[in-house]
Amino acid sequence: MGSGHVQEDQHICCTRAQDRDQVQRPQASEIMAPRLSDFEKGQIDALHRLLLTPRAIAARLRPRPDKTRPSYKTVERFLKNRGRKRVVKKPGPARTISPKLERRLIRHVITDRLTSAQAVTELQLACSARTVRRILQRSPEVRIIAQRRKFFISEKNRVKRLAFAREYVHKPLSFWKNVIFSDEKIFRLDGPHGYNKTYQRTRGPEPAPTMRRHSGGGSAMFWGAMSWHGLSTLHRVQGSLNAERYRQVMLNVMMPWALELPWRLDQPDCPFIFQQDNAPGHAALSTRELFDTVGIALLDWPARSPDLNPVENLWAIVSRRVHWQGRQFMRLDDMLPVIYDCWRTEAPKYVEALFESMPRRLQACIDAGGRQTKYQFRHYS
Repeated sequence: MGSGHVQEDQHICCTRAQDRDQVQRPQASEIMAPRLSDFEKGQIDALHRLLLTPRAIAARLRPRPDKTRPSYKTVERFLKNRGRKRVVKKPGPARTISPKLERRLIRHVITDRLTSAQAVTELQLACSARTVRRILQRSPEVRIIAQRRKFFISEKNRVKRLAFAREYVHKPLSFWKNVIFSDEKIFRLDGPHGYNKTYQRTRGPEPAPTMRRHSGGGSAMFWGAMSWHGLSTLHRVQGSLNAERYRQVMLNVMMPWALELPWRLDQPDCPFIFQQDNAPGHAALSTRELFDTVGIALLDWPARSPDLNPVENLWAIVSRRVHWQGRQFMRLDDMLPVIYDCWRTEAPKYVEALFESMPRRLQACIDAGGRQTKYQFRHYS
């Protein structure tokens, strides 16, 4: 009987303690002090002008309806931030590409090997190619690389290149003004033949190069030459350039053009020096005999040296102009007039600068010990 009364009294005490705790403990919303009203801010300003401390100001503020006052920390924080202009960052223009479309863009550019201009056209994006490039550049999944082809140089060719560079590096510009540089170039409907930039993922192995159409959709080979006095007629080569076709180009295109140029009069027998690479049609015995017969001096050009030939850079300039911003052609009849126009209007602007670069090219070859120089990649544009 006594134990029952004790348990009942303990239960009553616990219940009263819980009720007392619930009454005494305020809610979280009640603990948070309200913001300063405009009237309180005015009071603080007036009292601050009297040189009172934040504690003294908080003690003199008029009590609120709940009999509380702002703390001195609140007063101190208000005085510290008073007069500061709140800068609200304005949002930029609305995004033209959503995050979902951005992921799709990155996926197609990497998978289909598209340029930024091609991505805008094929994906029908409502933005410019520059916006696409910015998206790709800031994406951590993409890196921009150049598909570069590095020509092989054997030890024998390296020694010959180095000897050639050392022999001609100190030749004055007047010597190079009497040299004709020549070479062939293949233009493809799908784009530049060789060097091109592309986007790839930063993770995983590099994908193998792919062609969009068989043999680039069609191609055309041209022969061209440059001298200090101007450019030759751009001649289209039908088929492969064997020794017979090359001799016809020399007789019908190169020689009539070269003999009309204003060469120096102190060299009546051979007014110019002709440069050509060591392609099979160029190095054929019949071709050598032709040059010996007509009395044309040849520059002893080392093999595997496209980076030393300035006409390669001229072809690169024409190629970039023809395929500007990823331009492609459906037919050769559409591409040929553009090539002729670029050779006639754009290429002559760079002739003198390319001739003046010959000492720098040869010095770069010497510095590289006869190996590839920085000019090599421009060959494949």
